[in-house]
Parts: sequence; structure tokens; C-alpha cells
Amino acid sequence: MDQISSYQVYFNQRISMEEVMNIYRFVSNGTYDVYLYQEDLIADVSNLPKLLSFFLYYQKKSPILMIIDGENVEYAYEKIMKVCEKPLERCELRSNHEAPAHVAIQV
Repeated sequence: MDQISSYQVYFNQRISMEEVMNIYRFVSNGTYDVYLYQEDLIADVSNLPKLLSFFLYYQKKSPILMIIDGENVEYAYEKIMKVCEKPLERCELRSNHEAPAHVAIQV
């Protein structure tokens, strides 16, 4: 079953380069699409240059919108939160949508 979920992520300190690389490795080796958005910044987490640029310029005072798309989104969310455990202040679910396997969605 395909799912898409969005979260508001709040950090209490800057995320380290090691944590950024761990998130990148997890997403690029998986079947998930993960996007980060904050004001005028947006990044596809599987695109390393854009991900690095995002974390160079993001404001830790403002929340980051994280969107995860794929199967078993909860697993991806838990893995990413585990990587960000140290700098993470809190994370809140904004919305969650599921599409059953027998339903076709055309755009």
C-alpha cells in the first residue's frame, strides 16, 4: 500500500554532516521519496548536493516540513528520526494518506 505522510520537524541544534550522510544513504538505498521544505529551501533527500545545500542554509529556529512517500512510510520515519535523535527537538505528524493497492491514481 502506497502512503504519503508529512511532518513538522523541529531541531534544537544544527544537524551534523554525519547525520546528513546517514539520512542520504538510507533514502538513496531504499524505495522512499523524501523531500524537505523550509521557506524558500527545498531538497530531494536522494540528491546529495541539494540535501547538503539545504542543511547549510536552513534555519534551526523554524520547523522543516518533511514529506515521505512510498510503502511502509512509518518505518522510514522511524529510521530518519533515529538518525536525527541528538539534534531533534520534536516532530509532529501533519497528515497521512494511504492508497490501497487496488486503487489506481492518475495525474
